[in-house]
Amino acid sequence: MLLPDPSLPLPYPRVKEDPDDSRMRTRLRAITETHTASLIGALRDLQTEGLVPFVDVRIRQAPLTPTFKLYLFNAEEALHGMYEIIERPLELEDAEVVTALDVLGLGATLTHHVKDPAGAGAPGTVFVEGMQQWFDSVWNHLAQ
Repeated sequence: MLLPDPSLPLPYPRVKEDPDDSRMRTRLRAITETHTASLIGALRDLQTEGLVPFVDVRIRQAPLTPTFKLYLFNAEEALHGMYEIIERPLELEDAEVVTALDVLGLGATLTHHVKDPAGAGAPGTVFVEGMQQWFDSVWNHLAQ
């Protein structure tokens, strides 16, 4: 998994009126940790139940602001969706409600792309291979 480096100031999520307010970054870090632990647990359960032979989860952080969601499956398929920046009220841990600039990660529309075995120039093949090359380049050169 590639995740944004939590030490970097990101343009979102943030409090609309106070971009330097760190509470949204703290909230994002907590959500990321919870979802990452849940995903790792679910994948390991698949192995434990014998539904997949092996699970290997590796996580690196990259100095990038995520602008899209991307899932790559066995270099053959991709799910891709752009994050839309929205303004919405959010209640923070201290019960204060703030106006936030955020993205709807859970609500992002995902498009399914599949490599076409009949043609290297087919749109699905080009998309999956291009996204895999992008991911590998970030993983190998920027992520830690």
